Amino acid sequence: MKDISRTVSAVSERMDRLELLRERSVAASRSIIRLTKRTIHAIHSGDEYRSFLNNAVSEFNSLYELIRGEPEVLFSGPAEDAMAELAEACMLSSIVNDDEIPSYSLLNITPQSWAMGLADCLGEMRRILLAHLMNDRIKEAKAMFDDMEVVCGHVLSFDVPDAILPIRRKQDVARSVMERTRTDIANALLMSRADLKY
Repeated sequence: MKDISRTVSAVSERMDRLELLRERSVAASRSIIRLTKRTIHAIHSGDEYRSFLNNAVSEFNSLYELIRGEPEVLFSGPAEDAMAELAEACMLSSIVNDDEIPSYSLLNITPQSWAMGLADCLGEMRRILLAHLMNDRIKEAKAMFDDMEVVCGHVLSFDVPDAILPIRRKQDVARSVMERTRTDIANALLMSRADLKY
């Protein structure tokens, strides 16, 4: 029993470090998520959003450097939530600017978070499409729908256990979003053609 005290002390120090890192991760993740939400809101409003997105990326990079060697924290709920939200904001920015969607390695996030962010992007794309329809921009709405079909196809392609990637519920939501959006597009086209007759 002589050596157990030394081991208990080492374990306690390790737990204290993980607790401190988790607390810092929770605070940083909340800040990152606030910035990504402001980014997405600004994109929908047509306002300047890049400062919010750049700050979110910067804050996440600082967090990543802090916890990259600590899987217990890196793969915890708060950090993964922040990664998924960051992925969604970066992807939406790329889509509206017709840029290449950034990879998970470029963003320094986990593949799982990237996939979850991609799935969430569909709802934001639908919002943009509906804004186009409300402003009679049918061509732009159809172009966005084409992009949505590509994204949805990739989201539905993931077929792994929930323990690896808990995306099944988001896949169900994606199917529903696509069906509702397809109906919206069809109705808008019918109304547009009817207006042309009068």
